[in-house]
Parts: sequence; C-alpha cells; structure tokens
Amino acid sequence: ALLAEVLGTTRDMQPLARMLVERTGGNALFLEESVRTLIENEVLVGDHGAYRLAKPLATVQIPGRVQAVLAARIDRLPEDRKTFLQAGAVIGKDLPVLLLQAVSGVPAEEVLGNLAELEEAQFLRTTSLYPDLAYSFRHALTHDVVYSTLLKEQRRSLHARIVDALEALYAGRRAEHVERLAHHALGAELWFEAVAYLREAAGKAGARSANREAVTFLEQALGALGHLPERRDTFTQAIDVRLDLRPPLLQLGRLEEIRALSEDAARMAEQIGDEARQARAYSYLINYHYLRGEPARALEYGERCLAIAERLGDRVLVSVVRRYMGHAYHALGQGRQAVRALHDNADALAGAVAREPTAAAVTAYVSTCAWLAFALTDLGEFDSAETWADRARAEAEAHRHPYSEAIALTLAGQVSVLRGQTERAVGPLTRALSICREASLTVWQAIPAALLGQCLVTLDRKEDGLALLEESVRLSEELGVKAYLARWATLLGEGLLATGDVARATEIGERALALARAHDERGHEAAALRLLGELAAAQERPDGTAVGRYAAALAIAEELGLRPLLARAHLGLGHLHRRNGRMAEAEEHLAIAVVLFSDLGMRTWLDRTEPELRALGHLVIVARPNVDLYEYLRQKFAGDPDVRVVLDRRQNQERRPEGAIAAERRAADRAGAIDHALRARGLAVVLGGR
Repeated sequence: ALLAEVLGTTRDMQPLARMLVERTGGNALFLEESVRTLIENEVLVGDHGAYRLAKPLATVQIPGRVQAVLAARIDRLPEDRKTFLQAGAVIGKDLPVLLLQAVSGVPAEEVLGNLAELEEAQFLRTTSLYPDLAYSFRHALTHDVVYSTLLKEQRRSLHARIVDALEALYAGRRAEHVERLAHHALGAELWFEAVAYLREAAGKAGARSANREAVTFLEQALGALGHLPERRDTFTQAIDVRLDLRPPLLQLGRLEEIRALSEDAARMAEQIGDEARQARAYSYLINYHYLRGEPARALEYGERCLAIAERLGDRVLVSVVRRYMGHAYHALGQGRQAVRALHDNADALAGAVAREPTAAAVTAYVSTCAWLAFALTDLGEFDSAETWADRARAEAEAHRHPYSEAIALTLAGQVSVLRGQTERAVGPLTRALSICREASLTVWQAIPAALLGQCLVTLDRKEDGLALLEESVRLSEELGVKAYLARWATLLGEGLLATGDVARATEIGERALALARAHDERGHEAAALRLLGELAAAQERPDGTAVGRYAAALAIAEELGLRPLLARAHLGLGHLHRRNGRMAEAEEHLAIAVVLFSDLGMRTWLDRTEPELRALGHLVIVARPNVDLYEYLRQKFAGDPDVRVVLDRRQNQERRPEGAIAAERRAADRAGAIDHALRARGLAVVLGGR
C-alpha cells in the first residue's frame, strides 16, 4: 500500500516495487528511505504517485541496510546542516529548540531555517509549538544513525555543552530536567556531577514508585563513582548509593541484592568508623531476615541497630528499626509486643509527618499504622484496628503515593476479612492489587492477592479466588519471601477445601504447617493446625487426628491471645464432637465459640453457630452480663418452638428466675454444671430433651 501510494500503480513500477519489498523485507522505514534515495539520485523522476524509472532497473543499486541508506543521506547534507543535526542527536530524540540553539552554536536567526530544511528533508518533525517550540527526530533509527556518525570525543564534548546549557536555561527548574542532566553528565564523563544528578533522578523516580528506573539510575551512579579517586567523601557516597538502592530493590523483590548491598555498606562503614551509616546498613538486614523468614535473626540486628540509633539520637532510624521489629514480633506470633512497638512508633512518626510529609515519612507512618491494625486484628481488637487502618488510609490517600496506598488498602481489607465482613473488604483489596500490578510493587503483591482470593472464594467466585491464592503463594516463592508464606498457603488450603479438593488442601495444609514451624511463626502454625483439623474432620470417618489438630491449634491460639482464631477452632471442634455424638464436649466448645464471636463483634461467624446450637438442645441460657448476646439469640430463635433462649437473672435479687426456668434446670439435673458453664463461658446449652 505504501509503495503503491508513492510510486503509483503503473505496470512499469511493479518490478521495482517487488525488488524493493524483497530487499527490505517490507520494513516501512527501509522502504521509505530507499525510495527517497532513488528520487534524490534521479533514478526515479516525476511526481508523487506517478513516478517513472529514468534508468534501467538492472542498474539500480539499493543499499542492503537501512542504516547505510540513512548514513548516505546524512553524508550528503551540507556540513553546517550535518553538524547541527549531530548536535541534536546528542541532545536526544526530542529537541527543545532553546536547548538546541544553545548547544549547536548556530546564530539564533539561522536555527529556525535549519530546522525547517531538516524537517522538509524528513529528518525531523515539529512536535510542540506551545509553550516551547520543540522538534523530534522523525524515526528513532534516524537519531541512532546520526549519533553514530560522531567520534567519541565529539560526543563527550557535546554532552558537556548540553550540561552547561541545561544548568543555565533551567536554573530554577532543575528538578524537571534532572534526568536529562544525569544522562548528559554521564555522556560527558563528568563523574562527580553525574553521581549527584543520578541520585536526584533516582529519588524522583522512587517518589512515583518507578522502581526499575530508580535502580537503573543508582546502578549508573555506582558505575560513575568507580571513575572517581577514592577519598572519604567518594567512599561515603559509595556507601550511600548502596543504601539508596535498597528501597526500590525491595519493591521489585530482589532480596539477595539487598542483602549483598547491606552487608557491603555495613563493612565499608565499619572501615571508616561511621556508626550512623553502619546502623542504616543494619536496618535493611533486619528487614531482609524478616522477609526471609528468620524473625529471630531480624530481632538480633534490630537490637544492635536500635542501640546505635538511640545513642546517636537518630529519630528517623529509630522509627525504621521499631517498625521492622514490630513486623518481626508479629511474624513470631508475639502480638502484644508487636502492638507496643508499632504503637510507640506511630505516635513518634505522627509529628514528623506533619512537619515534613516526604514520601519516606508518609510510607513509614502509613505502614506502621496499617501493620498495627493487622496485629490488633489478629488479637481480635477490631474497633481499635479499624481506627488505625482509617488513619493509614487517610494519610496515604492525602499524598497519593502508590506504595503507601497499597499498604493501607490491603491491611484495611484484612481487618474486614478477619472480622467476616467479606463484601466490605473486596473494594480496597481489589484497588490495592491493581496498584501493585501497575506500579510493580512485586514484594507486596502477594498480600492483597491472598486476601482478595480468600474473599472471592467466600463469595462463591471460587475459580477466581483460587487463581489469586495460587498467585500469592507462587509470587512469594519466586521472590524467596518466606515471611507469612505459611499464612498465604493456609488460605490456599482453605480455598481448596471450599472446592471439595480435600487431598490437595491437605497437602498444602501440611506444607503450611511445616513452613510455620521452620520459620518460628507460631500464630501461623496455629492457623495451619486449625485447617488440618478441619480437613481431617472432613473425612468420612474422622479419627483422633482431627481432635488432636484442633487441640494443638487451641493451645497456641490461647497462649498467644489470637481470639478470632481461637473462636474458629472452638467452633470447628464443637461441630466435630456434635457430629460424633459427644454432646457434652460439643456444648463446651460451641458455647465458648458463640460467646467469643459475640464479644468480638464477628457477626457473620456468630450466624454460623445457629445450626450448631439448634442441633444441641432445646434450652440456651445466657449469663446475665451478656445481654447483647441474649438479644441476638432471642431474635434468631424467635420463630422456633423447639429452642428457647433465656437470660440468667439470678444475680438480680429483685427479679428471680421464673418457676418454669427453675423447673427445667432441675429436670436437666445439671444445675451445678450449668452454673459452672455460665461462670466460665457465659453461656450454657441444656442438651437433649426434645
């Protein structure tokens, strides 16, 4: 189509068209440049769309490479035009006219004439008229070929002139052009200036979560430092660039590079006796060992780093260390210690963010508040968790920083998920996962993927949910992130159980248990044990394995204060005992579960206890302090003639129990046991008697 439009469709042109296609492989740029060369050499004459051959076809020579075509055209330019075009090629593909004028050395009155002629010759094209006139090379290949015509020393000299011009033209807007400055300082071999510009460009990229760009800039800065003489100032810069590399590498999940850089930085800082930089190096080793599933090792580095930071009065570093140590405590299942560390950190950071809301400060505050919400949620302190999650979301949304938003949305979703408010969690988790994918927040992506997958399975979108749960586990494994992998594997096991794939769910559950134990994650060990208890109970003839698994989960959850998990384990064990005809044991565990779900405000889970209570007995007695639970159960069973719910009022001397209630207690011959149950659990179910 291109050839027909340019050459015309006459029979005489068809052999030439076939030869051109054969020699160019149909490449549009090659075709265009080849035809232009034939016209310039007067092989073709006539007008556009109606050319004719002026020489025999056999004598036509078509260059074998498009670069040769372009190079030949460039060589035919007048020397002043060629020099002007070469100056533009060093600037880049895009050419602000003010900068081109400053660099080319061409008088102002000649610049526009040169540009017009080069545009007419199809080397350049106009790209902007306002606010500043700008051109660009018509093709990237044209730019590359022009640049290649320069000798190394010519390029270096032009890059240096561009740096000077940029600094003069944009003295008050340097941040807007720092990437150009970094690029040209490198090209000019101005190594000292290049390091400064590259670090500034990396910071700018990191602020918008362009992590790959940030890594590239900083790696170039390390390369530039290698050209400078080794003095204390360049040595400390080499440490700092290594430290700067770690945040974007973390988002990309490149953990081993973080470890190597941190260890290098720590060793270099120790060489020059720089404790402050040594402590900063240790801070990421805390996070590295935490992510690798070594929380005890993380805390060792944490204590070492915290001692230095406090001695130096480095409040920023103290906050970083507290946050990472809070994560490690939470991974270990030491929820109360995690809450204390994170709460102290949030209080300390609040003022710092108000004074100077940098991206780093905002991320530190948001992640501290959000992880505090996570820790409180595991303990069942949902109202407090929601308060902290709201603070995290408000701060993240105010500053529109992708990483902060992803953290805040994810852990706000987690609060809702664990409370049983599944539909409420879907929105923030979906948004968090989208942010992770758009901004390449690879190391965080596994978390919203797992939690959203859990929600979708619960909402009967099992195929979509399982895909996300599988993605979460796969991502964690690919990145080598062992922290919380047991938790995400347990959620995958639950998803598989929901689809009826008991065999694979059991395999995943056993793996989750092994991971939790290998990495000292006792809370996640309890969750895996509860899942394995449920899986064992799902067999047609469950043996004692299910009871053992549930009992082990209960013991750990009780010890660690993980009340939502404790309630679910009691519910599962109560259901198992009832199904096996062990009604007294069933009543004990189900009563505990009902009261816990009520106390925690886990209404969805409380609803799930209704069929179990209905199957147990005809009389449910609620202890006097649990008035809200009594009202809930009374309404639930309001239309059921077989189940009666009463509130034990014996502590109120003015309102004695009704005679009928007392009679039923005597008939049950379990008054002592009921009294004990009411004191110990807050609820009792009188078994049988229907």
